[in-house]
Amino acid sequence: QALSEGSPMAAPSAKRARVDGQKESFASLLKSMEEYEPTIPDVVVTHYLEKVGFSAEDTKIKRLVALATQKFLYEIISDAMQRSKIREKKDTKKKKTLHMEDLALSLKQHGISVVKKDFLVDSINTLHNLTQ
Repeated sequence: QALSEGSPMAAPSAKRARVDGQKESFASLLKSMEEYEPTIPDVVVTHYLEKVGFSAEDTKIKRLVALATQKFLYEIISDAMQRSKIREKKDTKKKKTLHMEDLALSLKQHGISVVKKDFLVDSINTLHNLTQ
């Protein structure tokens, strides 16, 4: 007798098939990471991974981290640009400008707080060097 989809015996095999499909998809993703050139270079990813105490020799893992980081940054920038567009509709200027306030609100929504520090100069030479 064939099992119907609503049958309790059908659920484990359907779940197993879905998990197997996910494993195949993940394996395919990892394989494609060998040829993928991320926007964030492997050297930069390696530096920051090592800085937080993580060592990964596998290039695929580094590129997966780079891809996740790239997606995260894209979401933040996209959200900030949407806020900017909404604000600019209220403004009569036609020039597109991303303001720090828009970016800070987007970052805050993603759990990152930005504090604008006061600009301090220890000497006139430092100020002169900064302006050159």
